[in-house]
Amino acid sequence: MSRSVDVFVIGAGTAGSAAARACARRGLSVVAIDRLPLHKAGADWLNGVPGHAFKRADLARPTPPELVGSGHAFHMVAGFGPGRVTIPAVDLLEVHMGHLVQRLQADAQAAGARMLGEEVATAWESDGDGASIRTSHATWRARFVIDASGVKGVPFAPSPALSRTDLCAAAQEVRAVSDPRAAHRFFEGHGVASGDTLCFTGVSGGYSIVNVRFDPEQQTLSLLTGGIPAAGHQSGRQLLDDFVERHPWIGSMLSGGARVIPIGPPMARFDDGPLVRIGDAARQVFAAHGSGIGAQLIAAEALATTLADGNSPWDYSRRWHRTWGSHFCGSVAFARFSRSLSTEDLRDLFATGLLAPRLAGRALVQERLGLGAHVLPDVAGMLLGAAKAPRWLARMAPLAGVMARLELHHSQYPASPDRVSAWGAARDALLDRMIPPSA
Repeated sequence: MSRSVDVFVIGAGTAGSAAARACARRGLSVVAIDRLPLHKAGADWLNGVPGHAFKRADLARPTPPELVGSGHAFHMVAGFGPGRVTIPAVDLLEVHMGHLVQRLQADAQAAGARMLGEEVATAWESDGDGASIRTSHATWRARFVIDASGVKGVPFAPSPALSRTDLCAAAQEVRAVSDPRAAHRFFEGHGVASGDTLCFTGVSGGYSIVNVRFDPEQQTLSLLTGGIPAAGHQSGRQLLDDFVERHPWIGSMLSGGARVIPIGPPMARFDDGPLVRIGDAARQVFAAHGSGIGAQLIAAEALATTLADGNSPWDYSRRWHRTWGSHFCGSVAFARFSRSLSTEDLRDLFATGLLAPRLAGRALVQERLGLGAHVLPDVAGMLLGAAKAPRWLARMAPLAGVMARLELHHSQYPASPDRVSAWGAARDALLDRMIPPSA
């Protein structure tokens, strides 16, 4: 005999727990499952999350130990130097994912959601009014099924495969610092204050980083790395291990992990009857720097509002693309452009002034560009840089053109589901213009 709920969530990591929380807070009956014990669901590493994402998700900003750091400058270095752009402190919070997921799960349970660990969804059957879901322990009947299981999607309704060059192999660790004086000397040698982020960019292909931050109070080092192995470059795991090996002042690992991050375009349609995808399963990742946590929190809130208001998963797909689609697809275009940049290109680009620090900071927290008075000095600097480096204007013109066309294209997202396939093909054709020839 099946048990009935309004919403059945598959995956109790960040996206799934946020969706369960948001739906339950709106009066929907919710069950969420995860194949792992609940305390192990989701990532166990640090992630940069824009502060505005918590506000949009009606979620209190994190505090320690969930909040690990905030309010520090971000130094983007070409390769391992020289050449850099320093981005002033922005509202980007360094958040421990394990603590965030536990908070979301607790909030969901407090709102009435049932959270179940060590349970696997094995099959489903859709009908006109919802779906039946078989798990390793029971059969459930739900009006809506939310797939928050990750990049591959659930086995019985997998997400379409991505090109391997649209997959970033990332790794993150927090390590003890065995020699704090040596750590201080390292950051001072790069002209960076302890506590600031030092991001070595383009160290193994254009879309690759080794991102490090020393916490002098805790005497720990946060490392975030990523690369695209399918493009012939090192993975995040390899980059992290190489960096640790070269710096003997870095001690034992305290927490961390590695996984593949989708950096291709969001799915043109998230819904499939009563099934709706969210997070990595929907490819809701800000591809310019491979960040998806803030997007997951915002998407969960938007999805819950849509369903609680009596609308359908299709309505959610359409609203999300109309609101966020061009912004996220624009970040995909930028990510593909960045893959074409060598370390020498980055040094040259940084020197021109075309990468304005405050505007880059807005991209770091996934905000739309905007052109208020506060950014006019940066715009003036960019125009001066463009006058000095017309070669970069010519090189970046196709990127600007594609991003402008993506904005228009998403404003014309179809009103009818049967037109989405053609719309999505046209969008992907626009984005394919930004794929580097070597890819």
